[in-house]
Formats: sequence, structure tokens, C-alpha cells
Amino acid sequence: MSQPRPQSGFAYIAAIVFLVVIAGIAVALLQLTNTQQTTVNQALLSARAGLAARGGIEWVYQDLGSRCTEAGSTASLTDFVSDAGFNVKVTCSYRVYREGEQADASGAPVSVIKHIYRIESVACNGAGACPDDASVPRPDYVERKRVATVCMTANNEFCY
Repeated sequence: MSQPRPQSGFAYIAAIVFLVVIAGIAVALLQLTNTQQTTVNQALLSARAGLAARGGIEWVYQDLGSRCTEAGSTASLTDFVSDAGFNVKVTCSYRVYREGEQADASGAPVSVIKHIYRIESVACNGAGACPDDASVPRPDYVERKRVATVCMTANNEFCY
């Protein structure tokens, strides 16, 4: 009578299954890391674009009288491209409103004139002017828009 042979080879199957599971976990972690890195980069670019748009508004605000016309004016700020890597397009216009009358120091009626300025700034990291429709499909394209409204009286005081 012959003796039964001992079972062998089960350790090989377990090792292969273990290696496949470990490889799957490694691939999942690699994909998660890649996604997180992309998300962080997009958040950083978005913050920088928002600040560039805000810088465009502040540039116009420094000299509202000459940089803003009643019909509307548009300027592209090329300084931002070399400094921050963002194109900034600023559009500004204003309207004149007459709001009744006030008495001056002598009691004579004076018409209250207000200028309502609307400043719109768009910043993007595209190759062309903002907004850049050709760059939208790029995964790293970011565009931010800010709008500010300023009310000034005829003697350059803020109004509400």
C-alpha cells in the first residue's frame, strides 16, 4: 500500500492572492494621491485668480475719474501676466443720478448728484484675453470674476 502524498502548493495560491490585494490597494492609494494633488493645485490657482481680479478692481479704484467713463472703458492689465501669470481684463462704467436737493451752508437748494461706478474685473490663466474660451477645456484653466460698485458724490465723497 502506498502512503498518501501530503498536500502542497496552497501557500503559493495564498501568496498570489495576497500580492493582488496589496497591488490593488497601492493603485487605489496612488489614484487618491493624484486626485488630492490636482484638487490642491486647482484651489491654489483659484485663490491666485481671485486675488488678480481683486487687484484689477483696486487698480481702477485708485483713479476712478480717469480710468472710468460714462460710456464704459475696458483695459487689459499686462503687468499681471509677468508678475502672477494671469491675464486681467477690467471694465468700468458709471451712471449719473440726481437725487433731489439739499440745502447748502447758506440755505440755498443744491441738487444732489451721485455717480454710481460699476467695476468688473475678470482674471484667467489662459493664453488669450479673458475670458478665454479656447483654454476652457484645459484641466488647469482657472477664471475668476469680481464686481464692485462705488457711489461717489460730485465733490468726491462716498455716498450710500
